[in-house]
Amino acid sequence: MSAPQQDAELYGETGLPASGLRNYWYPVLAAWRLRRRPKAVRLLGEDIVLYRDGGKVYALADRCAHRGAKLSYGKCLYAGSGTLSCPYHGWTFSGETGRCVAKLMEGPQAKIPDAAAVKSYPARVLAGVVWVFVGDMAAVPLEEDLPEYIAKTAEWSCISTWRTYRCNWTVMKDNLSHDQHAPFLHRTAPELLFQPIFPHASRNLAIPLEDGKGLGHVAEGGISSAEYPGLGRFPTRRESWFRILRPVGRGKEIDRDKSPAVVKYGIKFRQMSRLPSLSLIGRPSGDYFVCRWVVPVDAGTTLLYTFNLFRRRGPLAAIGDWLTWVLWLSWAHDWLFSEQDKWIVEAIKPGPEVLSRTDVGVVAWRRFAAANARRPQPAASRPPAVNDTAAE
Repeated sequence: MSAPQQDAELYGETGLPASGLRNYWYPVLAAWRLRRRPKAVRLLGEDIVLYRDGGKVYALADRCAHRGAKLSYGKCLYAGSGTLSCPYHGWTFSGETGRCVAKLMEGPQAKIPDAAAVKSYPARVLAGVVWVFVGDMAAVPLEEDLPEYIAKTAEWSCISTWRTYRCNWTVMKDNLSHDQHAPFLHRTAPELLFQPIFPHASRNLAIPLEDGKGLGHVAEGGISSAEYPGLGRFPTRRESWFRILRPVGRGKEIDRDKSPAVVKYGIKFRQMSRLPSLSLIGRPSGDYFVCRWVVPVDAGTTLLYTFNLFRRRGPLAAIGDWLTWVLWLSWAHDWLFSEQDKWIVEAIKPGPEVLSRTDVGVVAWRRFAAANARRPQPAASRPPAVNDTAAE
């Protein structure tokens, strides 16, 4: 089944395509992993080969137009040309256009028909990551799809990790849409184990961001413990007696009047959902964000790219940020915290849902993404091409 056909199939009750939102940039590979040999990746159900030449990264469909061999098994034989040669018969393709420029086993005079081409994808390296645009339209500038905390590399440093999840991308993104699972599922995570169960049963709001690219999530009020008729107190005494720390980090919300994030930097939301499929979670200090970018591999597989983003505050602070990640965040959050999510989302089965108060953020995100996802402009509404104007 082709990617456009898959896009026509909605996943469960989300109203979103099972194979992911097209016409966006996605992070696909740590730049250091792409060396001399081409690398095969899969994105939105499409098989892609990445390769480097002359300091530039190229992306082509990973199937030779000749007999279907995998181009990722081939080589860049002609340094500086930006081409990749198929390992089977030596058909050589331009990374810029995807067109075949030579048939090495047929000689330099061989005729090359227009059909001897493969799809070429826009690709770039930024913040130590290879980004690829999969779509049905010309690529927008990469920075247009990035939150400023990734795009402004002079102001923010970045440490990224990735994990593969055996679930549809919508399941993973729903999990990150402020659905209040954290006070329950993650109450035993190292980050939260000794803090009070942070407020739940709150009033959730989903507010459109000013740039029109997503939603800001707000939780108002809430409780940290309560008596449940016929059951008793939650949290139970057995799992709460050791919670002696004050709420810090993930357990502390932004004070919308006093937090530095608001006063110093004008950051209005501690948690945001943005198109195409990412979540930003900050701290009251405004000096740290974790960006969790949900990357659809295919209808049943998702790559979760985690960007730990630290505001640049000088050499000593940079060393402290790096040590914080190495000694704490890398295992406490990027591994163990995420493992609790992985355990749940990989077992979720699509079907009828009985949504409730905790799902305000989920429902708002689904509706926003379905209504606002980028689509190719209809031909009738496109501005005239330059030569059309000249003809007038």
